Amino acid sequence: MEQSSTHRVEESPKHDAGKLESLNRTDRFGTQWKNQLVSWFGSPWDRRLAYAALQVPKIRHWESEFDKLTDFEILEISKKMKGRARGGESLDKMLPEAFGLASVACKRILGMRPFDVQLVAGAVIHGGALAELATGEGKTLVASLPAFLNGLAGKGVHVASVNDYLSRRDGEWLKPVFAALGMTTGILQQQMSDVDRQNAYKCDITYATASEYGFDFLRDRLKIADGKGAESPFWSPWLAGNATPTSNFVQRGHHFALVDEADNIFIDEARTPLIISGQVRPATAEEQVVYLWADDLVQRMEAGQHFIFNPQLQKLELTALGKHLVRYSNPPSGPHGDALDKLHEAMEQAIQAHYRFKLNQHYLVDKNKIVIIDEFTGRRMPDRHWRDGLHQAVEAKEKIPVTHSDEHAAQITFQSYFRLYKKLGGMTGTALQNRLEIRRVYKIWVVCVPTNKPILRELWPDKVYPNEDAKFDAIVDEIQKLKTDGRPVLIGTRSVDKSEILSQKLHDAGLIHQVLNAKNHELEAKIIEQAGQLGRITIATNMAGRGTDIKPCKEVIAAGGLHVLGTERHESIRIDRQLAGRAGRQGDPGSAQFFLSLDDELLEGLGQGRQMKLKNLGISGSIREWNRYLSMFKLAQHRVERRHYLSRVDLLVHEKQRQEILKDLGADPYVD
Repeated sequence: MEQSSTHRVEESPKHDAGKLESLNRTDRFGTQWKNQLVSWFGSPWDRRLAYAALQVPKIRHWESEFDKLTDFEILEISKKMKGRARGGESLDKMLPEAFGLASVACKRILGMRPFDVQLVAGAVIHGGALAELATGEGKTLVASLPAFLNGLAGKGVHVASVNDYLSRRDGEWLKPVFAALGMTTGILQQQMSDVDRQNAYKCDITYATASEYGFDFLRDRLKIADGKGAESPFWSPWLAGNATPTSNFVQRGHHFALVDEADNIFIDEARTPLIISGQVRPATAEEQVVYLWADDLVQRMEAGQHFIFNPQLQKLELTALGKHLVRYSNPPSGPHGDALDKLHEAMEQAIQAHYRFKLNQHYLVDKNKIVIIDEFTGRRMPDRHWRDGLHQAVEAKEKIPVTHSDEHAAQITFQSYFRLYKKLGGMTGTALQNRLEIRRVYKIWVVCVPTNKPILRELWPDKVYPNEDAKFDAIVDEIQKLKTDGRPVLIGTRSVDKSEILSQKLHDAGLIHQVLNAKNHELEAKIIEQAGQLGRITIATNMAGRGTDIKPCKEVIAAGGLHVLGTERHESIRIDRQLAGRAGRQGDPGSAQFFLSLDDELLEGLGQGRQMKLKNLGISGSIREWNRYLSMFKLAQHRVERRHYLSRVDLLVHEKQRQEILKDLGADPYVD
């Protein structure tokens, strides 16, 4: 296969105000006097970076002093700092001491001394900002610094991650460090009892997924006594500290949240509603009849003739012919099916189930149950259900028992929940492009922090092929070439289905490989551990993106490092950057390239008409001839991201209005 001889080396992150000093210098942030001036007169993000850089010499001074002490003396110092913080001393003034003490603990327990850039990132986060650190810069270690400092106040620090695997991994890894500093660590997981949750929240630092925090908040709201019918707002006594809940709350407040992979939670998952519904039970025969009837009828309908469905705008409408078919196709009668508007609604959900939601891409069928797959992370979401009958429509489509749940009792979105915290900070590798939205919604700035070492990752040009078969054949050829060099390859796919199709092609070509997707998520740690070994081939969904640390061995580094091969561009360029960021971490060599085709799902963002034209272009032609359509993929990404942004804005405005109305009525804005 033709390989382009041109490539570019990805540069280290730069700050908007201009190029930073050479990363090869000891002082990566310029001179002290320059940082002092910038901290006074620079832009908001420049001021925060410069102020954080000014703290580094102070931190190193305290670190050298504390390093002379015994472990017992360090513990005693930490206890005294707790007393000072809880006595009212400013945490900002205590930052150099606290970070210096935490650095000594990290060095002794983990064998890792935080780099200057990590100290700066920690100071930025403590200041209530979102630090953008390049992938592989040690965000987990960074989090230990502001978590310890803010934990001194005794009000609880919530470290939020995107999935159970990362929260458990990070919490368990740092727990000995916090213990050496006299801090307690709690780790929340699914299916924990209220008692265990209370104990986790009572700890100085708590690790959990963002959804666990949100659901616990909603459960606590439902526990407040006399929640309905009160003459004054029912939460007034609770806020005053004299409420009498029917059972104990698990959360003790919203003091400080440190959000890992913040762009995923603040942007990608912003619209995701966290809903507590009644108990799920098998639907009765009377309840099932409408869903089964609609599923049968939709298979006799034709798109464009009986209904109009726009997947880009998520708009669906039955045509006059479709409504006629619904009315005169022996619709069910009785209490669950006699209203025509209900029948139309059931048909719309059935159409969505068949034409929008795909098996092994948007959901799995496991043990006769529908398990939703997170489209951004590729992970299972066993605690999620689609609303308004859509979940039941998918169950009817897959011929599994239809369930039923009562109306939801409480709800909140991520963007509403994290706005509750008095102080909010975060970190991620990809947030700069959404900095204005993050500032507008969450009132925090995005600050770019330079890398510890120059990034050596090579970004090879994208290649476009006429169709998926041609693309997958080219991918197999490329992997065979890379295998002769001994370089490991990580192949990123958008869905479980695509990973299995490509796996079969590699198997037919005699290429031994591993597959990581939502079907075998229990093997994640083992597969990731081996992915950086010489000659290893790993196919993965987005599970191998955010938070995944693939460590290449010395032989791999000598051979050129890990190569990341993306099989599609995603709707957000941030996800593409996260995938490419698995290679070339912490100054190691590596490379990344994307193989695309004219029938990729992303091109749906251009509209059905243009997408069909691209699909019908043919199946022959050289690589150069098809590469002229690269701009189409960039345009599609831009349009999809713009549409999602407008949707998030509309939802935020709607939520604010809803909450204000409910508060005026003396009702809980989160409880239905």
